[in-house]
Amino acid sequence: MSDTTTKTADAATDVWDDAKWHRYGYLAGVLFVVLQVVSFAVSGSPPDRDASAAEIGAYFVDNADGIKLGAILFGVAFIPAIWFIASLWRTIARLEPSGPRLAVIALIGFVMSGAISAGAQALFVAPALRPDTLVGSSEFVWVVGFAAFGFSSAATAAHMMALGALVLWKRFLPAWMGYLAFASAALSALGIVAAGTEVAVFGLLVLLGFLTWMAWVLIASILLYRSTAP
Repeated sequence: MSDTTTKTADAATDVWDDAKWHRYGYLAGVLFVVLQVVSFAVSGSPPDRDASAAEIGAYFVDNADGIKLGAILFGVAFIPAIWFIASLWRTIARLEPSGPRLAVIALIGFVMSGAISAGAQALFVAPALRPDTLVGSSEFVWVVGFAAFGFSSAATAAHMMALGALVLWKRFLPAWMGYLAFASAALSALGIVAAGTEVAVFGLLVLLGFLTWMAWVLIASILLYRSTAP
């Protein structure tokens, strides 16, 4: 009886091993990146930022199924994103001797970027959900949605600047990861201009900032998972 109880207790301890779930949080970052990238890829090839109302409306009608699927995947991505940032927070919050400051900036930037991007995504899916009645508002959705992504780039820039500084200061990741973070921050910061202009290059900078951020998260997830192996 006691042996059975001991084995049961050991099994429960193994299931709820905190260190193991901390590592799984890093793996969740890989899933987050995959879902984010796929959610945008399945939404079809969008028209130019300064496209006409007719072109924008046609995009939402022709790609309605992909846009709706992309919105679902974008929402699902929040689940692994939260698990990832929780594990990352635990790691970086311990690094600063006087208490987490850069870590707080990184956390707030991540949350703000996700929240603003979710608002933009909600706008973009609306005409696809009800094309018969809402496609007429697609130009408004297009302009406001891209402006919102410009604002989210500011939060992403702050997030990556803080992580880049922590990497180069505390070296919890290779130094080149710090430089990659700063590159992503610079691209995202320049992308903020997209909130107030339809010049194509600034929309491209938003995209490049996003892709370099995703690359950083993917690589950091793998490196941190491997570094915490028992």
